[in-house]
Amino acid sequence: MATSFKQLEALLDDIGWKYKSNPNDSGGGYIYSGFPTKVYKDKDGDHYATVLFSVQENGELIKFIVPKLYNCVDRNNRKAFFEVAIRKSFEKKLCFYDYDHRDGEIRMIVDFPLEDASLTKQQVIRVVKALITLIDTNDQDVRAAVEEGRLPLLDYKSDLSHEISKMNSDQQLELLVEIKRRNQGIK
Repeated sequence: MATSFKQLEALLDDIGWKYKSNPNDSGGGYIYSGFPTKVYKDKDGDHYATVLFSVQENGELIKFIVPKLYNCVDRNNRKAFFEVAIRKSFEKKLCFYDYDHRDGEIRMIVDFPLEDASLTKQQVIRVVKALITLIDTNDQDVRAAVEEGRLPLLDYKSDLSHEISKMNSDQQLELLVEIKRRNQGIK
């Protein structure tokens, strides 16, 4: 009961989105459509992102792919991009960034496993809206990393608070004693 290519086209028709499709002989293929963004600008300077819907594994897996989101060929900037990409993927957990080392293309991907279920209209809308929102939200940090090799300022205080909250009371006490020792210059 997975989702076929034709069913995905019918869902997009029902939503009312314009798209172009490219079916293959095995019943899969891909469909792509464009969506407006508020912050993100593509390489032409347009507030626009393309989302590619790929039917795979006999309809048991649908991939939502935003191709050509950024391009990063500078070796120094790549390191900053990877750090930002890992952090952003960890923070939101919906999608991940994919990097093509051959040409520097950066894309955002959501793997949507269906197995024996059918994809619904609400799921498609939710994933696409979330992708576009994440693209806009992450644009400043990702673009700074890709274009300038600059990392965002991180909220280390909240990270530290989170780590301390995972400690038991004995570990927290040991940490406080160690901080006090360091502040007094005691070894």
